[in-house]
This record gives sequence, C-alpha cells and structure tokens, in this order.
Amino acid sequence: MATAVENLDKLERRVTFTIPKAEVASEVEKRLKLRARTAKAPGFRTGKVPAKMVAAQYGYQIENDVLNEKNCQRIQ
Repeated sequence: MATAVENLDKLERRVTFTIPKAEVASEVEKRLKLRARTAKAPGFRTGKVPAKMVAAQYGYQIENDVLNEKNCQRIQ
C-alpha cells in the first residue's frame, strides 16, 4: 500500500491511499466464503445459499469493511 500527502493550502491536506486490487479481492473472497457458511435466505437451508446470492447480498458491505480495515492498519 502506498500513501501520499499533498499540501493544498496552509491548513488543508489531501491524503491518497493506494491498495493493490488483488490483495483486496482475495480478502473479500475469503470473507464471502466464511459468510456463506452461515448465510440464510428464503428457500435455502442455512449455509446452502448460492455464492452469487451471498455476494449480491453481502459483497458491498464486506468490500467496504476490508478497505476500511486495510486503511486503519496502515495508519496506526
């Protein structure tokens, strides 16, 4: 991950984070598989929900969680 800080004005700064796409994608896939084990959906038994449905339902949230955690780990 790379970071860059730009000085815009006396008190303004712009921080840019660059995270490798492959790193994020692998972490998202891993977490989707974990979520699929306990996912519930109408018409399916617990843990037997198709991967596409799990990704559609939880994918955005999991991706945001991964990105936020990656940023917080690097800052501290």
